[in-house]
Amino acid sequence: MTNTTNIQYLSMLERFTLFSDFFMHAVFSHSRKAVQLLARIVTGKKDLIVVEWGLEVKKGFPFFRNDRYDLFIIDQYGNVYNIEIENTLQSIGKRAFHNLSVLVAQGLKPGQKHKKLQENWVVFLTRKDFLKQNEPFYNYQWREDRSRQKLKTGGHIRIVNGQYQGKDALGKLMHDFHCTNPDDMFYDELREAVSYFKKEPEGVNTMCEIMREFERKSKNEGRREGRAEGRAEGRAEGRAQERQKAKKRTEAIMRNLREEGMSYERIARITNQSLSKVKLFFKTQQTA
Repeated sequence: MTNTTNIQYLSMLERFTLFSDFFMHAVFSHSRKAVQLLARIVTGKKDLIVVEWGLEVKKGFPFFRNDRYDLFIIDQYGNVYNIEIENTLQSIGKRAFHNLSVLVAQGLKPGQKHKKLQENWVVFLTRKDFLKQNEPFYNYQWREDRSRQKLKTGGHIRIVNGQYQGKDALGKLMHDFHCTNPDDMFYDELREAVSYFKKEPEGVNTMCEIMREFERKSKNEGRREGRAEGRAEGRAEGRAQERQKAKKRTEAIMRNLREEGMSYERIARITNQSLSKVKLFFKTQQTA
């Protein structure tokens, strides 16, 4: 790794917050205490104990769509939680419902009665206020239309407002999620975990390696897209579909890199795009 590259990575690392995708993954993979703090506050369960947890956990069924969950937790009672850290509000309702449906469908073993089904939670922690009502969070459950009587399903969908600035536990948590400097954080659990990756030599080196690997995979992805387009030559319909898929993957990579603080010039180099094309893409995103 060259000194210039290392300096660029360190500059990016300084700007990372817990809303930064792979930085968040590193922090919560490293600290059970941080995971437990997050789960307790966003669900309101002060006695929740994290028994098992994982990041980027794949869920789904054969022949159907599989998704990777940001954070997957099982508590001391067997209740299941999926917590997603979101920078976009696109299709959140359907995504949350799909995530919950998969959790519920996998909640019973063959022969178990429905009464054995535990609670299933899907929590989307969004950078922006989902309903723009300045509420700390928005709950969605099943109720009868006229009487408003709740249907007891054990299923919960909660969308947490990342812009909430109250002085309660959730407001302090959202403050910490936006902090670039761990010394400014309220919660010791988060301050300790974030400081490891921002200030401790071992943690800093780990994050630089993660960024380097992400950059390498992005470049390889661009090469594979080019080869896929070449093989599709001569088949007009197939070629158009492959190009569209490649374009969407490249755009997703570009957005992710920009969220992590990369310059237009560096994004252009990593994705093999022209600088003018990269600038035009982000200009279009801002006006959409």
